[in-house]
Amino acid sequence: MLVATRRLGVVAEDENPVGAAWIRLLPESDPGYGFVNASTPELSMGVVQKWRQQGVGAHLLEALITSAREQNLVAMSLSVESDNYARRLYQRFGFQQVRKMGGSLTMLLHL
Repeated sequence: MLVATRRLGVVAEDENPVGAAWIRLLPESDPGYGFVNASTPELSMGVVQKWRQQGVGAHLLEALITSAREQNLVAMSLSVESDNYARRLYQRFGFQQVRKMGGSLTMLLHL
């Protein structure tokens, strides 16, 4: 079950939380690894190890993107290591690489 929060975040639960995803705006003076600009919120997501590769991340991402569109956001960004399995998930949802720094990719999704 997915539970939406008022702060553009979602939580996946079984009997306990098994994953969460959220976006937030970061200032240029304190950017995150996936920073694009101060008007583009950055995505963070995590899924409990034993629940990975079972579709939880996809459900979280789909719910968060839907919520962002309902709030009329125009984009969101993220950072992911180039060898991280989740990179393929982000690409499947339309995120595109906009920058590479070392082994980390900054990706952007236009909503």
